[in-house]
Amino acid sequence: ILVQNPGLDQDPGVGPGSWCQYQDPGRCGYPNPKRNIGENIMITTFVWVLVVSVSAHSSLDFSHLGLLPKWEPTYSMPLSTFVMPCNYSGYFDSKLTTKFGMVDFDWSNAKNDWANQKPMDCEERLVEQAALVKEVNPNTKVWIYRNLVKALPWFTHVRERLQDPQYAGWFLKFKPQGPYHVPKCDNNYDPPRCSDFYHDQDQTPGHPKGDGSCVDACDCGENVPCGEYLWDHRNASLRDYLINEFVLGKTGLANANVSGFYFDDGWANKSQPIAPWQPKEGFCDHWKTGGATEENLYCSQDMGLTQADTTAIRQGWEATMEAVFKAVVENGGFSFQLFSNAGTPPQATCAEWFRKTGTQYASRATFLQFTGAKTAPLPQPNEDLATFLLIRGDYAWIGYGWVGCKLEYDFPDQLNADYGKPLTTTYKETSQGVFSREYSKASVSFDCNKYVGTITPK
Repeated sequence: ILVQNPGLDQDPGVGPGSWCQYQDPGRCGYPNPKRNIGENIMITTFVWVLVVSVSAHSSLDFSHLGLLPKWEPTYSMPLSTFVMPCNYSGYFDSKLTTKFGMVDFDWSNAKNDWANQKPMDCEERLVEQAALVKEVNPNTKVWIYRNLVKALPWFTHVRERLQDPQYAGWFLKFKPQGPYHVPKCDNNYDPPRCSDFYHDQDQTPGHPKGDGSCVDACDCGENVPCGEYLWDHRNASLRDYLINEFVLGKTGLANANVSGFYFDDGWANKSQPIAPWQPKEGFCDHWKTGGATEENLYCSQDMGLTQADTTAIRQGWEATMEAVFKAVVENGGFSFQLFSNAGTPPQATCAEWFRKTGTQYASRATFLQFTGAKTAPLPQPNEDLATFLLIRGDYAWIGYGWVGCKLEYDFPDQLNADYGKPLTTTYKETSQGVFSREYSKASVSFDCNKYVGTITPK
């Protein structure tokens, strides 16, 4: 549900003492480069049809597409586990991940290393990390990070396009006249590195400090100040590139060590509710006309985007993502955003959840995150695993979504057991508030009255 967020109609300004923290006298006054008209092809009729089918869904949830992997289904318990590990200081120790069946590496992995390269090489290091895991356990499927909202220049593909004028139409720009809420230039260089392509510095390596710290001036490429740039999804040629090169190319699914992706961020064309974990002033998607998620609150204003602009960009992004997901699955991969996400219900709603909700997951690709996933040991692994075995279908995983960069992930002994295959397509309520399912090598039940999950080997 999209909710108009009040209180954002007025710009608090960019002068001293205002919200903006990036006051930089050198950020303004740079002329806009000539736009490559041939690269700016607007998307029209097809998108208007698409938006009807997806408008009711979360920006980052595409499970409604109903796509399933083309892999052979498995009921092996170890291969049905999932983790999103991360280590800022270097590559993650592959031996700590290969007990999991699926491993998904975030862009932040090895950040202290790639942020200090000249230029940065996050894209290549994700592929190298995938190779390190596969060397230890060839059966582990490895996924990597992609962002099709933010054009992040620490990815080589992105940096090269930002530097090439023929692709200028692929990126959103600052409006012609400032002032702006974020700097256009990196003054750690002399002369400064400046860009008329819009970019903020929210989740960006910086010198001397940033989201990843550079020992000296951060290097995102000649004439490319480091920052979070934005793709312009009104451009049809961009979609073809993102699918066939950035996603399916040699550092993506064409690489033998890569099996899928986490696609981050989204576009909104209405103000979204501010989540408890977000800054109290919100991000760009909380602006009155919407914008990109987790981008500076005033990004749409600094680009001069109208309501029609944010709507067209959102529609273009939705069309791109649907095409991307279908291409990924067709080429043997999968994505976190295609999962139907589940969780063990609390006791107060346990029986109702199993009666009305739990049965829907058997026909879907499902991910169930452990309760209290940030804690070790896990608080209720038996109840989580029993829930998982009751609701799962052919394609299902249990484990850890994004819980930040940490080096240890609890792997209960129950995840190494062999429960066989289910003998029925779903569970049934065997007595009031007790739900059961038979496997070839175990009996599984969840007693919502006592709030106890039980797995009994046969």
